[in-house]
Amino acid sequence: MPARTGAVLVLCLSVASVCFAQGAPKAPKGQVAKLIVGTWKMTGAETRIVDGSGPTTLPRGKAPAGYIIYDAQGRMFVQIMNSDETRPARKGEAAMSEKEQAQAYTSYTAYYGRYTIDENDQSVTHHVEGSVNPRNIGNGMKRFVEVSQDKLSLNTFAKGPDGKERVTLRMWERVR
Repeated sequence: MPARTGAVLVLCLSVASVCFAQGAPKAPKGQVAKLIVGTWKMTGAETRIVDGSGPTTLPRGKAPAGYIIYDAQGRMFVQIMNSDETRPARKGEAAMSEKEQAQAYTSYTAYYGRYTIDENDQSVTHHVEGSVNPRNIGNGMKRFVEVSQDKLSLNTFAKGPDGKERVTLRMWERVR
């Protein structure tokens, strides 16, 4: 097992309690592909330093909105809009300034493509075919999955500018 993969698995285990607190436990072995299929509504997103040494931040604001859909044929679609406090003010029909346009662009995520599941490390990889951000097209975006019948958490790990490992949790509820 490559060192990076092993480190990520250790980190996943170390943040398991974080995800259980959100109501999305690890799926039973071999069940991620079955449980992930459906439509999910975003309930929040937060970033934490893995070792607990810093504050929790809200990268998409206090109340982001969005949906992610996984179908049984291996296709996925996602749209996420940051909370109003991170978006340009709503001013009716007046044209947005360049600064407001840039802010609107960075506060919205939308892409689609195929997805694959790795049951061994309980991850999903989004294979981006189309996106509002053209640099994402052709990339694979790996997310570690915690899923139950009604809760989903898609988690990523990255080092911050201070060199500390962080986990970002994107939390969802199943739409019924």
